[in-house]
Amino acid sequence: MMIFNVFGRLLGVKRVGDEWQLFRVTLPERKYARSYDIVLPEELTEADIAGYLGDIYHEAATERYPDVFRLE
Repeated sequence: MMIFNVFGRLLGVKRVGDEWQLFRVTLPERKYARSYDIVLPEELTEADIAGYLGDIYHEAATERYPDVFRLE
C-alpha cells in the first residue's frame, strides 16, 4: 500500500484488480479503514496519484500542511 500525506491527512492507496482503493491510515499502529468518499480513476498511474489527491483535497491545504507527498 502506498501511503500519502495529503495536507496533513494520511491516506493509503492500494491497487486491487483494475481499481484503486482509498484508505484512511493511522500510524504508527498501521490501522487502515476503507474510504468510499473518493473514487480514483482506474487509469491513474502510481506517479499520478499524489497530484490527483492534491486536486481533490486542495481545500484542506494550510500554511502548516501545504503539500501532498508520498511517505511509503
